[in-house]
Amino acid sequence: MAKDKKIVVGALNITMQPHSQARYVELIRAASRLKKPAKIYGDQYGLLVGARKLDTSSEVSPLSGDIYKFATIDFDSEWFNTATNQFASLDELEDVNLPEYLKPNSSRFSYIFYPKNHILIYEGYYDGNTLSPLNAVRFFENMFNAQSIKRRFGQIDVTHEPESDALDKALQMEHKDKISMIIKRPNPDDLAGAEREVLKRLRAINAERQEISYKAASPDGLELDKEVETLARVAARNGDVYVKGKDAENRPQEFSTKKHPLLETEYYDPDSEISFSVFAAIADRVKNEIVRRLLPKK
Repeated sequence: MAKDKKIVVGALNITMQPHSQARYVELIRAASRLKKPAKIYGDQYGLLVGARKLDTSSEVSPLSGDIYKFATIDFDSEWFNTATNQFASLDELEDVNLPEYLKPNSSRFSYIFYPKNHILIYEGYYDGNTLSPLNAVRFFENMFNAQSIKRRFGQIDVTHEPESDALDKALQMEHKDKISMIIKRPNPDDLAGAEREVLKRLRAINAERQEISYKAASPDGLELDKEVETLARVAARNGDVYVKGKDAENRPQEFSTKKHPLLETEYYDPDSEISFSVFAAIADRVKNEIVRRLLPKK
């Protein structure tokens, strides 16, 4: 009997203006056709491969493919010989014959993109390899910054979906001394009234983003109303929210949505379950949970 395997998934909110489901499909397909690695950090790069329909009968079906992460070797840098504890000589380097198209330290992670909700679910852990939330954001930001993509689609913003419980706890902090928010232009869904209002305001003054900061006027701390809390929820998935204050025992506390990304971890039996089927089921569940957060409170 095989040991249960771990799978971790994360979620990204991808926004652009103007937007439509068809335009999002075009964006992901164009990115998958780039065939140009996007830098993640250091010598780590990534490549988006494939954008196939999960439902071939639908015009705007969710798209699925893979993110390949690998290291890129700088052939012009110094090489080290561990046998001699010296830099390699030119004679030794003549024996090195590694084609540029072969990349070391590679790993693969699946993704599913939902055009209707502009949510991309990715594998953050698979077969012992990791794609962290920060690196997932870096990869997609750098890929969408390619000239051919930006020229065709304009500015693309990528924000990691935050843990909803973490934001709730931060807003309920006993003494809130300061709250700061950065809101990039959202793509409001049909039921996301707050996002629509924010986008309307930003468009009215031709603004790309909005920065809001509140500081308490007394030691009693900030008293957040419904409007500020709603703005914080919009900022959480379209930018960043930072809260600073104290707990009930007067101990300092700080919170940032960037430090609390949404991640789901599950284990499955590889003998009886197909890894992609497990990933797809988790992805659909996570996407639905994110969409439910946007529904107006009754």
